[in-house]
Amino acid sequence: MDLLFTPYDIAGKLKLRNRIVLAPLYLGWDGRSEEFCAFYARRAQGGVGLVIAPQSSPNGLDDWTEPGFGAAFRPLIERCHTAGAKIALQVFSGSAEIAGLAAAELAGIPERFARAAVGVREAGFDALDIHGAHHSLFMALLSPTRNRRDDEYGGPPENRWRVQVDTVRAIRAAVGGDFPVLFRFSATDFVAGGIDLGLTAPYARQLECAGVDCMDVSAGTLDSPPDANHPGEEQPLGCFADLAAGIRAAVDAPVIAVGKIATRAVAASILQNDQADLVALGRPLIADPDWPRKIADGRDDEIIPCLWDNMGCLKSTIHRGRPIRCRQNRRVGFEHAEA
Repeated sequence: MDLLFTPYDIAGKLKLRNRIVLAPLYLGWDGRSEEFCAFYARRAQGGVGLVIAPQSSPNGLDDWTEPGFGAAFRPLIERCHTAGAKIALQVFSGSAEIAGLAAAELAGIPERFARAAVGVREAGFDALDIHGAHHSLFMALLSPTRNRRDDEYGGPPENRWRVQVDTVRAIRAAVGGDFPVLFRFSATDFVAGGIDLGLTAPYARQLECAGVDCMDVSAGTLDSPPDANHPGEEQPLGCFADLAAGIRAAVDAPVIAVGKIATRAVAASILQNDQADLVALGRPLIADPDWPRKIADGRDDEIIPCLWDNMGCLKSTIHRGRPIRCRQNRRVGFEHAEA
């Protein structure tokens, strides 16, 4: 049986048609724009089971206090649902230098996330994905090398993950037990004495106990070598699968693996070897939005492959407003979902 195309139910709360996930991609567009909507809806049409779309709006969490903010995402949700995919919204507290944040500011983060989570649910999204990976404040807090605080948010691990765990608890209290909550974090920062599985495995267990339904496992932080979380041509396919496996061994919640998952063989191997329960693709779905359908139809040789050169798909989109580009897919950024 091809596990890639078996339906999957996350915690009995989110039923997916298959185990293929579109990873969140920050493309330089506002999440409420037609360009953003068209990009994500097109990949839903291409056959993914779950779309994870970043909020991508100017004020992040605090935009959920704006009247009618959630309604602006309705076309995106409807087009993904029409295509047969479920859609989660990824919310982000922003990145910050933690040394400059007062304890009261950190203590207020869970309530800000909870308010946003209620908005996400009321907007009609199928799930919430908390962005706690890469350059996020949550990873900076977790890091033993970056977090030098001497208050209740620094020092031992239980202090460094206090805000994150409190945030999950606040979200769960606000949205109830039946709304799926995913949490994306980096399993390692590739830095000696920094973040590794010895820290993130117990961290994942704490997140699960607080109410996380699915672990979205990535890698790399601000302290990592260049492109650590966007592995290049020299890295092997499936290069972060062992990290996902390390987290999966520590929790009961399902795990999403990511990291150069670009072929049927690699994706199937991760699932068959119990390294993860779902696989997320980012750049391969920029290059070819029909990757899932082509795999399902046995047309693997027709897939337009990613070149892993990070030229245009990632680096040139850091500055908001610059259109995404892909050397393989000349139409990316100019697509429109079918009616």
